[in-house]
Amino acid sequence: MKKLITLTVLLLTSQAFAISESDSWADIKAEVKADKKLSMDFRSTFVGQNVSVFDVCIDGENFETTRVFPIYKYVKVPRHMDSNDGERDGRAQQIVGYDYLSYPINSTRTVTKCRHNDKDCRRVEIPFNQDTEKMISIKKYVRSVGSSDRSNRKVYKTLFKKEYVIPTCN
Repeated sequence: MKKLITLTVLLLTSQAFAISESDSWADIKAEVKADKKLSMDFRSTFVGQNVSVFDVCIDGENFETTRVFPIYKYVKVPRHMDSNDGERDGRAQQIVGYDYLSYPINSTRTVTKCRHNDKDCRRVEIPFNQDTEKMISIKKYVRSVGSSDRSNRKVYKTLFKKEYVIPTCN
């Protein structure tokens, strides 16, 4: 009888802490952070660099970050001190400050289009439109597949997908 009561209590409490599509994003993020078997797709938005959609808000026609990010500048350094970017070219990135980032939601980008084996190239402007709504998958770790550390692959089961709408700035 004690085992039956204990089992019933365990089932009720385990379902009480399970996340679902109807939960708020704050609850989902907290649960994913607390449980190592849960993971969430990283969805990013471009604001000069790729930033998580949870760190961005909409201000008019622009995306604005809700926290500060490092600003980098390339500086000339001796080759023996150049090790932070993987190339020994005498230049290294250095943090020059921190600031909020901003980037238009709809803009244009210039790309190089080539024909005939890269002999006839021209630069063309194409539209670059970013989505203000992102579909994010919440997944749970199931098992690892593979016989060694090199071929070991983690298998996840998608629990649900939920749409995240980037909010407007206050």
